[in-house]
Amino acid sequence: MILGTNKVLFISQYAGFIGGLERYIHSVASLLKENGFKVYSLFVEDVQEKERFLSIFDASWHMNEINQISEKDFDFTTVHKISHPSTFEKILDRFSPALFVHDHDYYCPKGFKYYPYKRINCHRQYARLFCAICSSLVPPRHMVEGINAALNKNLIESGKLFKQAMSCKFFVVLSNFMKCNLLKNGVAEEKIKIIHPFLNLPPLPERKWTNRDIPQIVFAGQQVMSKGTPLFLEAISKLRSTASVRILGTGSRLNDFIKLAEQMGVKNRISFDGWVQNPLEVFKNSDIAVFPSLWQEPFGLSGIEAMSCGIPVVGFDVGGVSEWLKNGFNGILVPERDTTAMAGAIDKLLMNSELRQTLGYNARQGVEKDYSKQKFLNNFINLI
Repeated sequence: MILGTNKVLFISQYAGFIGGLERYIHSVASLLKENGFKVYSLFVEDVQEKERFLSIFDASWHMNEINQISEKDFDFTTVHKISHPSTFEKILDRFSPALFVHDHDYYCPKGFKYYPYKRINCHRQYARLFCAICSSLVPPRHMVEGINAALNKNLIESGKLFKQAMSCKFFVVLSNFMKCNLLKNGVAEEKIKIIHPFLNLPPLPERKWTNRDIPQIVFAGQQVMSKGTPLFLEAISKLRSTASVRILGTGSRLNDFIKLAEQMGVKNRISFDGWVQNPLEVFKNSDIAVFPSLWQEPFGLSGIEAMSCGIPVVGFDVGGVSEWLKNGFNGILVPERDTTAMAGAIDKLLMNSELRQTLGYNARQGVEKDYSKQKFLNNFINLI
């Protein structure tokens, strides 16, 4: 067992909370600190709740201050998300980090891993020219800086970022699905480690297993196209059962989705709650969570967060979702983009409280077994 005096550096794009990635970094740093480690942060940009995010770290530096620290100051250096090759170059000049690959950004310039316009999921390996052209095929309104800037980013900068990422000493991923993506892009299998995330299990309220007059459905995610909000709204419009709906999260398309809900005639059933500091409190007081992602989710942290609160999940079978969502055991897995099947699965749970309770119980038990703090800590220590 490595002594808990080890110093671990977390390098990431953002200091603050945007989505699951930032919550992951904060929770891992908190767990390590609870077990005697010293934890540090090196970041590029400030975002919302920066002070709360950084409060857990023993010290933090902005990327402009990188010259104040080096490899010898830490026992283990981790990189979690870096968006620009010039920044990555500065990091590699001073550190030999382990790269935690949370999404598709390093081998997909667009980041979503699906083709433009129709948003059909892509399963190709990275090819510099093809991927640059594909990622540049966007509506003119999105090409704010012009075609030349888009091609420079998607061809030149993304090519550099890919090479830099692939040069890291080893890689950590959250799912076997992400391991397969790295293998497809030329990473040697012995350089890839899978470490599933962990959760702080919340206590369940007594009324969790009681029926309510109107069941509550919750969907938590950034309000962008890749998270599938339009598909979720379409599924809600097809429900035969009565339920209230809460959508948690903010994003660039939030106002568009509110208008879409009005156009679909479901706005009166839905509460768009925006950013919620503690989504677990909402999950604990809900009956069903829905995971409608359009893109190939690297893992899907909000799904197991919901299951930790004792509620079943209905989700599309994309990316790494099927690794934690077991159809008929802790929720219902439906074919990707099939909103009719999703509506049917939600209706099935809404009309059968006993089934909801059984799947919810299984969900909670599974999270306790597979995503515990101690299991994660042991796996993390083995990296050092």
